[in-house]
Amino acid sequence: MARHAYHENLTGIPLFAGLDDDELDLVAQAATELRFPAGRVLMREGDVAHEMFIVTDGTLEVTRGGQHVADIGAGGFAGEIALLTHQHRTSTVACSTDCTVLHIDGRVFSTVIEETPGIAAKTMPIIAARLSENADRP
Repeated sequence: MARHAYHENLTGIPLFAGLDDDELDLVAQAATELRFPAGRVLMREGDVAHEMFIVTDGTLEVTRGGQHVADIGAGGFAGEIALLTHQHRTSTVACSTDCTVLHIDGRVFSTVIEETPGIAAKTMPIIAARLSENADRP
């Protein structure tokens, strides 16, 4: 079976580390590659979540309450917590350089999860760890 074009991009992402090749292909089918210039805001703190982003090139800056929290480079991801928990965004994320990302639409990802519940079970430990990390940040 031929692998989806974004399969390799997802292979090294910790969020999807427990998924087998077929599950990765399902997630890859939900992804769209997008390019953004430096300065573009991808999500704002407090907004309702509709998507997540996986960085394939460039750097994202994460801020909370106007304060720098983290930088996310290639292989990193943002927006997964609010997307999967249906909560509001906990941070603002903007491109600090020109960026290429894989965009995963929330409705499409929800359909993938509903059709393949094992994906949710395998990603939940990573989500729990990220929630814990976020709780420890100011």
